[in-house]
Amino acid sequence: MTKDIATLLLALLLCHALLLVHLLTVRGTVLGRRPEIRLLLLAMLAICVGDLLLMWRQQLSGPLWLLLSNTSIALGAVLLSAAARCLLTGRSFSRCDLLLLLGGAIGLALLLMQGAAYAWIVSWVNLWLAVLLLPILWRVMRHGRERALRMVLVGGLVGGLSAMARAADPHLATQAPVSLLQPTSPLSAWLFLTMSFGAFSIMFGLLMASFERSAAQLEQMATTDGLTGCLNRGATRTLVGHEIERSRRERRPLALVLLDLDHFKRINDSHGHAAGDAVLQGFAQAVRSRLRHSDIFGRMGGEEFCVVLPSTDRSGAHEVVDALRREVEWLVVEQPGAVRLKVTVSAGTVVFDPLAERMTPSADQLFARADMLLYRAKHAGRNQVQTSGWVSLNPL
Repeated sequence: MTKDIATLLLALLLCHALLLVHLLTVRGTVLGRRPEIRLLLLAMLAICVGDLLLMWRQQLSGPLWLLLSNTSIALGAVLLSAAARCLLTGRSFSRCDLLLLLGGAIGLALLLMQGAAYAWIVSWVNLWLAVLLLPILWRVMRHGRERALRMVLVGGLVGGLSAMARAADPHLATQAPVSLLQPTSPLSAWLFLTMSFGAFSIMFGLLMASFERSAAQLEQMATTDGLTGCLNRGATRTLVGHEIERSRRERRPLALVLLDLDHFKRINDSHGHAAGDAVLQGFAQAVRSRLRHSDIFGRMGGEEFCVVLPSTDRSGAHEVVDALRREVEWLVVEQPGAVRLKVTVSAGTVVFDPLAERMTPSADQLFARADMLLYRAKHAGRNQVQTSGWVSLNPL
């Protein structure tokens, strides 16, 4: 069995080293600069150091070797817990993790100083590692959303149960253990293997969850306006095309609204672009508070926005958009120096009803129609809503 454990330990060290190299490779990229990836890199480094100390068992012996090797591996577990905490909550180390690390190290040092039997040292170390896995499982179960975190749950459960079984194994075996590389039963080798599998699953699951979250954030950045949180122009136009097809297929009306803030340039010229940005954010928040979850709200550029109202007929659309207009009219944006900014909005609303129209418009045609209605609202005095049905052939 000595040869089997040594082979498992070497394979484990190679796996950890390869993962460490991968993390070092992506360190300079956008993904590699994420804080949880940095913590994972430190965790892998600590675990690799612990693995090396275990591999050098023949050259390094005595209490100091036991303390350093196991504390290094425990430090890796604490760093994994910190990485999970950083990924899920935005914070890294917790006092609980550090106290568990320090308490376990002190307990191991006391056992070594008293010359305790190796069986008790094995039990202490494995219970220590099992307890260090608990914060990871708790955080994942409480805050985890990514699918890759299922690997963390499985790895934590397998690793924790295996560690507790390894803690009991030396006291149940007929032969007293003398070192890691000389287990007392075939069960010891299997428990070591499953513990290693659990730890590697946690590492890999956290890495994949970080990549999954990064991909979701990059996708959001590609479709969302950074200032207002609305959809950007490209995403909005794409969704309008989808909604037109759904409206035609389901035979339900669809309203498309173009909103444009009145005299917005005066705000930028008189109060600066920071004040203009604050007005845009306040406007977006006011509009969003009046919309349904199924509605689409996008920024087309500058101070022009688009709202898509599925399953909304002409009278309903006019009522909704006029309520939006009043909401914006009541909006007051506070600025430093007791400056209170007010703004109004003009809107052009076009409604496509597949039950009344024979021809289905394209997204460009709907936008053009809504833009003409917006132009009419502007020239009629602003702060008003112009609404029309979609008529393919007749001019406005």
